[in-house]
Amino acid sequence: MGAVSTIPAWRRELARPQGADVFRVLAVGMVAAFHFWQQTWIGGGKLDYLLRTGCAWVDGMILLSAFCLYLPHALDAAEGRPFAGTPGFFWRRVVRLVPAYWAATLLCGAVDAVQRGLDAHLIQDILAHLLLVPTLFPESYIWARTNGALWTVGVLVQFYLLFPLLARAFRARPVLTFAGLCAVQAGWSIWITRFDDWRYSFTFNQLPAFAGVLALGFAAAMAVAGLGCRVQGRWRWGFTLLAAGALWAAARVLRYMNDMGNIQRAQLLCRMPLVFCLALALVGLCLGVRLPGGRVWAFLSGISYQFYLWHQWLAVQLKYHLRLPPWQGDTPPNQLGDTVWMWRYFALILAVSLGAAALLTYTVERPAAAALRRLWPPARPQSGQIPQKACK
Repeated sequence: MGAVSTIPAWRRELARPQGADVFRVLAVGMVAAFHFWQQTWIGGGKLDYLLRTGCAWVDGMILLSAFCLYLPHALDAAEGRPFAGTPGFFWRRVVRLVPAYWAATLLCGAVDAVQRGLDAHLIQDILAHLLLVPTLFPESYIWARTNGALWTVGVLVQFYLLFPLLARAFRARPVLTFAGLCAVQAGWSIWITRFDDWRYSFTFNQLPAFAGVLALGFAAAMAVAGLGCRVQGRWRWGFTLLAAGALWAAARVLRYMNDMGNIQRAQLLCRMPLVFCLALALVGLCLGVRLPGGRVWAFLSGISYQFYLWHQWLAVQLKYHLRLPPWQGDTPPNQLGDTVWMWRYFALILAVSLGAAALLTYTVERPAAAALRRLWPPARPQSGQIPQKACK
């Protein structure tokens, strides 16, 4: 007689919720829209403020990372299972992120060395990225010559070092841990507001400035886990409406940021209101009705890491170094108002970025991860077999 699975259907669905894929595609897509807008100068009309503030969606990416990492522990808590610990966590993060990140660092560094020469600045930039500490040095963060998008991975690595401790603390004392993380972010934010533009640019995206964002990611995971077994039928449409309303509210916050003028200063001030709206949207997407095109969302989410790493760098290389689509002179055509060239360039960088992301995902990222798993299989947490108290 075959064994009967003890995993309820709602938990299997939430083990990898479609809403997380949708949110990841949206967040990475908006960051890319910002970078593409910087290069193309194609405006969005009345929605132009969404392009100008697209960089703020990095906060949503960090929120999503905290959500996804804590969700299995939140699901265990919802079912009344003991804390499973985090065995093998660090190795799984290495396998997932580091090979592609190092490949991007080395390739971008080599290209820059050919284009501008190898000097002390570039060497420090490359070494800081290889050591996973790019945000600790101006040469590898605000003046990076390798790849300007790589700094985000440095912040996430610092978060990963703390995650086992934070996960245990959140499971034991969620309210106190949430308040403590928010206090860290508030204190850091108040401290750096007195800095000049250079020091502010160097500090406003350091890990302490995201402590409250991480707390909201943990809290969103708890909300999804706690409500997951109860949400059915018409309630799913209610959460879909919640997601839509939260995204509308996030757009209002982004418009306010745009109207402030200095986006970096506005981003710090509005970080928690914006991420609160995004957290509600994430909960709504995970608990709402499943959107059509599930395989498409999963595919785009699967290549989103490579897309994020490469889209900005490729856009700059195509425009300034390869001069594609072709252009002559010293002034790029977008600065001369050549709309035909602008749209051709946009189509090209979007297609090249998506193509490169898919190619690198399936030829570098996943094969490297599979090889590392065979070399050293990561340990997996073992959940206890305690009845699902939350669903009785």
